[in-house]
Amino acid sequence: MKPFETLARARTAEGSALTLHRRGGDYFIYLDGEELMSTRRNHSEAALATLAWRQLGRVERPAVLIGGLGLGYTLCAALELLPPAGRLVVAELFPVVVDWNREYREESSAALRDRRVQLVAADVGAVIATSVDRFDAILLDVDNGPAAWCLESNARLYGRRGLAAVRRALRPHGVLAIWSAFPDRSFLKLLRSNGFTPRVESVRARGDKGARHTIFLATLASSGIGLRRS
Repeated sequence: MKPFETLARARTAEGSALTLHRRGGDYFIYLDGEELMSTRRNHSEAALATLAWRQLGRVERPAVLIGGLGLGYTLCAALELLPPAGRLVVAELFPVVVDWNREYREESSAALRDRRVQLVAADVGAVIATSVDRFDAILLDVDNGPAAWCLESNARLYGRRGLAAVRRALRPHGVLAIWSAFPDRSFLKLLRSNGFTPRVESVRARGDKGARHTIFLATLASSGIGLRRS
């Protein structure tokens, strides 16, 4: 068996240990000893972008917010779909994660250099809270689910105030997409009661195999989907 190497370590503001590991050609990010993401299981992270695009429909100049860079799979998938006039904001709380992508992940390093991409070193919740009618899509992959937070401070993203902030930040035909390690019926109910029309997609972690992950897709309850200018 190939050795499991620890390449880098960092501490979050809340005191958690964030570590980067490599085994063979694969990379893994752990938080307090728990695997957050890896290059071995990345299909659902890319699907977060592709499913959101399918839900959104055609927009000539889309503005998209991605919360959480991870290992860059959502970013790379979104860039493949983003038209030349589109723009993509990536909010990543941990600068070290950006550094790891630039050093070890050639594909995501190239994506971060794309002229359509703006990297913001900030909590995605803060970006959402200060945005009004700004985004056509908001893609969140910062936790293991709406009730399984990597950081306690992320809880506010999924509550009533957090969803109200998302509503304000989205344009009328906008889409909210959230990655989760598991289904959550109570969160679907919360989305409905806070002005969204939600649905879920079950996606394999490794293409046609591996664990099933959940993608929450939600549009504003009064919105329709189709061609429009942004």
